[in-house]
Amino acid sequence: MSSKILAGALLLLVATPRFASAAGPLQECTALKKLDPGGATASATDAPPVIYITGSSAVKPIIAALGPILFASNTRPSTIVYRSQGSCNGVSATVAGVPMAPAGSTTSAIFWDPNSNTLAAGSTTAKEEKCVFTNPPTAIFADIGVSDVFAQTCGQALQGLPQGIADFQGPIQSMTFAVPKGSKESSISAEAAYLLFGLAKLPPWTDNLFIHRRNETSGTQQMIATAIGVDAKVWTGTNGGSSDGVFAAMSGVVDQATADKSIGILAADYSARPELKQLAYQHYGQRCGYRPDVQPLDKRNTREGRYAIWGPLHLFTQVDAGSGLAKKQEARDIIAYLTGTEPPPLGVDLIRTEVGLHIVPPCAMKVQRKSEIGPMTPFKPARACGCAFDKEAVGTTSCKSCTTNAQCTGTESCNFGFCEKQ
Repeated sequence: MSSKILAGALLLLVATPRFASAAGPLQECTALKKLDPGGATASATDAPPVIYITGSSAVKPIIAALGPILFASNTRPSTIVYRSQGSCNGVSATVAGVPMAPAGSTTSAIFWDPNSNTLAAGSTTAKEEKCVFTNPPTAIFADIGVSDVFAQTCGQALQGLPQGIADFQGPIQSMTFAVPKGSKESSISAEAAYLLFGLAKLPPWTDNLFIHRRNETSGTQQMIATAIGVDAKVWTGTNGGSSDGVFAAMSGVVDQATADKSIGILAADYSARPELKQLAYQHYGQRCGYRPDVQPLDKRNTREGRYAIWGPLHLFTQVDAGSGLAKKQEARDIIAYLTGTEPPPLGVDLIRTEVGLHIVPPCAMKVQRKSEIGPMTPFKPARACGCAFDKEAVGTTSCKSCTTNAQCTGTESCNFGFCEKQ
C-alpha cells in the first residue's frame, strides 16, 4: 500500500508554527470553513462534516496523522475536531455523557486542514489549526472518547459499560519514564518509581518542581500508576497539563544540574524524540530493565511482553443496537481504520504510520491483556502483520515476501506482503 500522502504530512520540516488565527478571529468549531490554498484565511467553502473527539493527549499524533487525510478524502470526507482533556475525561465524555464543550462556555479545540501551512514544531503537529466553541446554546458532546486506559481504571463502568456504549480497542501504546537528553540517568525500577512518585524521596529526583507528571485524569499517569502501585490521585510532582506540557518542560533543559534532577512520564512517541532520553524500566519481579524497543522503532520488547507498561488505545462511542457499530458514520470510519477492520483511506499504509508514531497495530502483537497492566497471555491475531511491521521499523525481516498464499508453506499465509505463521 502507498503511504506517500500521509508520510508527507508527517515528515514536514520543523519550523515556527503559524496558525490561521494570526490573521483574524478563530473559527467556530461548529461552523468550520476550509482554508484558502496556502492556509492564510478561511474561505467561503464549508469544511467536511465534523467528528468530535476528546480525551487522551498521548493519542494526538495518530489523530493528527489521520486528520488532513480524512479532510481531503474522495469518499467520505470528515473534519476531526479534537480536544485534549486526558484519558479519563475521554471515558466520561461517552460513558457518562459529560459534554466536550458545556453550553454557555468558551472552549478551545483543534482541527486539521490540508490547506494549512502550519508545520510540525515542538508540540504542534502539521496542518494543525485552532478553533473555538463560543457560548454554544446547547452542550457539544463528543462522538468518540479516546482513552489510553480501560474505563474501570478511571473508576467508571465498574459493572460493565452502559447499554449502547462500546469500547473498540486499537493500537497499543507504551508509556514510559523520560529525562532530558543530558541527564546521567538511564534506568528506573518499579520500586524506585514507587518511592519517587509516592514520596519524592528518590535522589536525584527529590524536587517536586522538576518531577513532571500529569494528573488523575491522564491515561499515561493512570497506566503507570497501576504498574508501580501508587494511586494516580496522590502523586508527587508538578502537573504538566498535557503530554505536550511535560515534553516542553524537559525538552528545553540545557544545564547539567537541571537535567539530572528532571524526570517525567510520557507515551513512547514523545519520549523517543531526540530532545529527551527514554529510561529503561524494570518491572516488579524482573531482573533487568527494558525499553519498548530493542532496535529503534521495532517495539519488540512491548510486542513480546518484556516491557511491562503498555495497553491498547480505547475508542468509546455510542453504537447502533442492530449492528454494534458506531451510530455516526464518521466515527465508524475512524474506529475501523484504527482497529484495522477496514483499509485506511486513500491507500494510506497505517503500519508505516504506526511505526513512525511509536505505536503497535494489534496484528503485530504476540501478547495481549484483558485488564490494566493485567497478566499477559499469548496472542495470535487473525491476520498477523509482524513481518511487515519489522520490515518497516528496521528495514529487514527474515520472512519470505509474497503476493499470494500459494507462495507460502505449511501454516503460513501471505499477509501484508510477507508469509506469516498463523
